[in-house]
Amino acid sequence: MQKIVQYFLPALLLLASCANKDNSTFQASAIVEGTAIKVAAQTGGYLLKLSVDEGDDVASGDTLALVDVEKLSYQLEQVQASLDELDVQHRLASTNLRRAQQDYDYAKTKYARYLDLFQKNAASQQALDDLKNAYDRANTALDAAKQSLQAIASKEKGLEAQTKLLQRQINDAMVKAPVSGTITTRFYDAGETISSNAPVVELVDLSKMWTKVYVSETYLPKIKIGQPAQVKIDGTEQTLAGSVAWISAKAEFTPKNILTEESRTALVYAVKINIENPARVLKHGMPVSIVL
Repeated sequence: MQKIVQYFLPALLLLASCANKDNSTFQASAIVEGTAIKVAAQTGGYLLKLSVDEGDDVASGDTLALVDVEKLSYQLEQVQASLDELDVQHRLASTNLRRAQQDYDYAKTKYARYLDLFQKNAASQQALDDLKNAYDRANTALDAAKQSLQAIASKEKGLEAQTKLLQRQINDAMVKAPVSGTITTRFYDAGETISSNAPVVELVDLSKMWTKVYVSETYLPKIKIGQPAQVKIDGTEQTLAGSVAWISAKAEFTPKNILTEESRTALVYAVKINIENPARVLKHGMPVSIVL
């Protein structure tokens, strides 16, 4: 008997979709669903801990699982040591650049002075050539000092980027719930090794539910996007607010599990109803009545 009820329940719910006798309202039975989110571990490795089980309710930000990050921590220490070494090199390169700048400024000033004297026939060509060579060497040394400092700065940026990446991977090893909801599936157990971006659990967001009803061609013109809907919970007097989020642009035949051949060949349009569920009264798979 139970198998018969389970088989015919979807058909009964679809058959209940009909307009009132005055054709002013539409009422249908439906099954509400939450948005399923597969929460992945962005950092792969040995799964140290899995804090939740199927059926557990979690809040946004709760820690669901923890991946081992010992190797990543060692890599981060290596990068930090390289950064410390580059910091020393940066200070030395900065000192060399200041000295090269001073030597260049001195050589440039002295060469300009002797060039003025040479043009007034007050200095020899040999003295001017020697100062020109000294000026060129100072200029070359200054360029080399600048390039050395730039190379060290580029290495520092690369290592800083590695630090941020490793720190992000370490942070991502703590898998947290993106939204509040209920754990419906666990894909791994503690002690297993998981790959990067592998889903650890499936979480159903119960704060915003949705359902789908099928509307006949005759009633479809009365339904609009954003139209409010009443959601009545079976077995209670409680009513929640919903709204029409989507209307199919194409007609389709009533799904195959309908009871009769006559009903099965009827053309209907799928209509999606979004339902706000802040108190989490609705549960995934709960039957409700939709009134439009």
